Amino acid sequence: MKQQKLSASLVAVAATFALGVFGAAFAGSKYTGTGNVSITKNADGSGVAMGYFGHIYNGPGMKQWIGCQRYDNTGLFCHARTEADLQASCSVNSSFLAQSVSSISPDTRVTFHWNAQGVCTRIVVVHSSEYQDKQG
Repeated sequence: MKQQKLSASLVAVAATFALGVFGAAFAGSKYTGTGNVSITKNADGSGVAMGYFGHIYNGPGMKQWIGCQRYDNTGLFCHARTEADLQASCSVNSSFLAQSVSSISPDTRVTFHWNAQGVCTRIVVVHSSEYQDKQG
């Protein structure tokens, strides 16, 4: 019985130590990248665009932007432009993808994918305390 209590105590101490050490390492984590719009186009015309709203808005860039708009219950259009003037866009009628556009806010990371025909195939909206909030 003493052995079981000692083992349970050691496990509890180890878990508390691990949470303290690893929890402190990730507490207050901040995204340290530039946040610039990134566009990758494949040879077949498909591709992906990604950007961090707060970083783009607050950053020094003057040309770049990224966004998606829902224009009815199912229709949506996504578009992006880099500082180097590379542009990308896609559109689709999809109530499923349109729902994700509704959750975009000023402090999100948005990634959209399109196929060779320019149809949006995937939209990822990430909310995280790591990302810079839009200022002003």
